[in-house]
Amino acid sequence: MINFRKIKVIFLGFLQNVVTPQEVNSMLFELIKENIKTNQILWNLEDNVRLSELGVQHIASTKQEIDKYNQVRNNLIREIDEEIAKQMNVTPLKDRGKFYAESPGMVIDRLSILFIKSLFINQLLKLIEDGSLQNEYSEKESIVSKQINDIGFFLDLYFERLK
Repeated sequence: MINFRKIKVIFLGFLQNVVTPQEVNSMLFELIKENIKTNQILWNLEDNVRLSELGVQHIASTKQEIDKYNQVRNNLIREIDEEIAKQMNVTPLKDRGKFYAESPGMVIDRLSILFIKSLFINQLLKLIEDGSLQNEYSEKESIVSKQINDIGFFLDLYFERLK
């Protein structure tokens, strides 16, 4: 069954262009890979929209792309939730939503953004020569790593609770 360790393998494999082990290939993991791919596109579009020197038309068209990919992202989160509910045989109550707070798909989405942030920080650390700036980004890397592990721990508890 799904757990944070398997999700982490997918995220790291995707970001480092490494093929994920056969054991984690399934519809759910394909959806998770699509989620991180979409978040990576959004990350780049958000950087791109800040290039105001390219003019208002550039900003407007980039914002439209961001809107499009945000819809894709929201659809993927819903599909991830549906697949998790299906795999875990979770039957939603008709008079209530499936989840009271963030759904597992939303938590997985948050993790994908943190993995992208971690990759970005690691890339910057390789380029930074200034010692104090290197320390600052090393600290940021440590904070993001702790956030990933904390959220991963929570996600495993969430899955246990759903079972």
